[in-house]
Amino acid sequence: MRTFSDEEREQIREQLIQTGQELVLTYGPTKTTVKDITDPVGIAKPTFYQFFDAKADLYLVILERESRTFLENVRDALDGVEDPQEGLERLFWCYVEFGEENPFIQQLVIEGNYQDIIGDGSWDTLDEIQREMWSELIPLIEDLQERCDGPLTEMDLLTISGLMSASLGWLMVHKAEYEQYEAELEMIDEGYYDHIQETMISVLANGLTSPA
Repeated sequence: MRTFSDEEREQIREQLIQTGQELVLTYGPTKTTVKDITDPVGIAKPTFYQFFDAKADLYLVILERESRTFLENVRDALDGVEDPQEGLERLFWCYVEFGEENPFIQQLVIEGNYQDIIGDGSWDTLDEIQREMWSELIPLIEDLQERCDGPLTEMDLLTISGLMSASLGWLMVHKAEYEQYEAELEMIDEGYYDHIQETMISVLANGLTSPA
């Protein structure tokens, strides 16, 4: 079996990640094979397993990178924000952008391809990625909690996460239905989905940060 220098290994690994991401977005996780990923990189299929134990492990590296980008976006969005309601609104918008504008997250979450992408043997790694992401969000959310007098102050991270997924996440999953309403029902104007989304974010942030 061919051996590689450290520099070659790093270069090939990066090429595999980039190629895998492009292919899963184009063809989906189940139709993308290991050979599909290795051919453009110029290595044999068995060589793939010198870098990853399975396709799922490559996909999880992509997910971890996308999660890091999400965290950076949240930090940038909250930097210098004093008003807790504005801060929570910005956090919600980052969550929405992560779900709506990131094609890989669309495949993984919005289109429900968790099982196809992750497979059967990498759920512990997925849990670890999610735990690490939320652990880095905790200080940012705690900062908002310390500066408000509303219900947010007493909420744990799991509750806040659940609220986002049950409201904004649910809305994203059903975006196509809202857009269909716009096309079929004369009483609903264009931009109905965006209006509902903006209203939901505003109402949630206000309700969670304002004193009772």
